[in-house]
Amino acid sequence: MRNAEILVVGLGGMGSAALYHLARRGVAALGIEQFQIGHALGSSHGFSRIYRNFYNDALYVELAEAALPLWQELEALSAQKLLHLTGLLYFARPGNENIEQRMGVMQALNRPYERLTAQEVTARFPALRLPAGSVSCLTPQAGFLDAGQCVLEQLKQAARLGATIHDHVRVDSVDLSQDAPVVETSAGQYRCERLIISPGPWASEILEELSLPLRVTRQQKFYFRPKNPAPYQPGELPVYGDSDTRFYGFPNYGPGLKVADDGLGAQYAPSEVDRTLDMCKRDELREWLETIMPGGGFSYVEGSTCMYTSTPDRDFLLGPHPRNPNVIVGAGFSGHGFKFSTLVGKILADLAADGTTGYPVERFRLDRFENAQA
Repeated sequence: MRNAEILVVGLGGMGSAALYHLARRGVAALGIEQFQIGHALGSSHGFSRIYRNFYNDALYVELAEAALPLWQELEALSAQKLLHLTGLLYFARPGNENIEQRMGVMQALNRPYERLTAQEVTARFPALRLPAGSVSCLTPQAGFLDAGQCVLEQLKQAARLGATIHDHVRVDSVDLSQDAPVVETSAGQYRCERLIISPGPWASEILEELSLPLRVTRQQKFYFRPKNPAPYQPGELPVYGDSDTRFYGFPNYGPGLKVADDGLGAQYAPSEVDRTLDMCKRDELREWLETIMPGGGFSYVEGSTCMYTSTPDRDFLLGPHPRNPNVIVGAGFSGHGFKFSTLVGKILADLAADGTTGYPVERFRLDRFENAQA
């Protein structure tokens, strides 16, 4: 039997942030992870995740902006750069409603953005050659986070501040019948006063009693190396996204330029995801990359899979368990959650330690789908 004031289950993006923010508060917190720390089997690994405030929803704009100073504080504690504010360029054919709605929200909130023509994009970023007539929006308060390093840094700082971390501990069941939750694991029993559950794609399995309508999909990302890296470096090239195809990419960082498809892939149980890469998707993404950056001479380097865990409305699940207020859940981040993870960790820590938070999370309550299911 192990005892903790607050126990955190799952130490990916959200759980590592929760443990870090609990430790900053001086809470005696303990975190457990089913795999090795920093593993590549979930949703928070790799070299890059987009940081942006370009949303068609004012709430997410405000939450993304609230996360920014928390990332900057973490980076100040780190020995390396975690956040690259390269700007974000979204583009589409004329009449694309998604990009127009997002620009409308930016205008309504008086946030900085630039509407650019294809010619203006090339003048600003010579590597890019967008189709004539394209509508583009450049937002300056955007870029990318080194995701894997962010997770490791949060855990490093949490441990420095007194948190305990146990990896290779698989959760078998959670007993919520008493006020003090009990977690049965492969390493024995953990008892705690309050419990934070942030298990990524494994949320439906650990929280089976809630019948959460979560869909886990297999996503792929591929890296390509340009013949001449100089025009593709962070600072010379922004993060970029195609609102028509839902393809997106990053500057040259880590193994190369990462490109991916934001459309939902095939559905899997999290422990059964096919890790074999789809070379047809690789070729489709390379063709797209060569279309918008002709002359790059891109050679394939490597690829990998990860998972999206999506809710029907693509909003998060964030708040107390409907049947036990001493259990706080963060799940269903729907493929766009990493940029918020340090803020989500702070919210999870607030809810576990204080029972409340100053951030607007009512919309993310766990029981919002109950009537629809009935």
